[in-house]
Amino acid sequence: MTFKPGQFVQVFIPQNGDKPLRRSYSIASAPRDPNWFELCVTLVDGGKGSTYLHSLKPGQKVQIMGPLGKFTHPDQLLRDMVFIATGSGIAPMRSMIDDLVDKKTERQLFLLYGNRYDGDIIYQEEWENLESDNRNFRACLTLSRPEKWQGPKGYVGEKIEGFVPNPKEKDFYICGLSNMINDVQSKLLALGTPKDQIHFE
Repeated sequence: MTFKPGQFVQVFIPQNGDKPLRRSYSIASAPRDPNWFELCVTLVDGGKGSTYLHSLKPGQKVQIMGPLGKFTHPDQLLRDMVFIATGSGIAPMRSMIDDLVDKKTERQLFLLYGNRYDGDIIYQEEWENLESDNRNFRACLTLSRPEKWQGPKGYVGEKIEGFVPNPKEKDFYICGLSNMINDVQSKLLALGTPKDQIHFE
């Protein structure tokens, strides 16, 4: 399956003789090989989709539909890119960032990633290694309810001004819960970022 970074698939969840449920999951890997892709699925207590996927054993077959969606970066980047995510909303950002790094983009890439607790940061080591290895990538990992965390603290919307230089000149991609998306969008508009430079899922 070929896909564009940022797209998603729908997974069919079997239901004991009833019509399967469908659950949408963003692809969390860059399109390096058409024979595989990764999903980032947080196990939710009582969640039928995540419980099903986490119960699978190697070799089991899964029915999916895709790729779907238009939450993708352009082929030619006109501006530096800022990716803002919370929780498992990091999945399409990882796909896009890894793809752009693979393509050796000269644009600056910023990741502003928010979670609640110390152990919640998905792909933490990857982001830290990517930042140290790539001069075009910067990451701000922030926690709203830190325990022993010594890094940035607070919500992603509070970090934009100090982390992103000249937000009016950037393209923003946002993924997470609707309240966060609305707050960040309002913040960016107040900072003068044109609406057509703000993309969200």
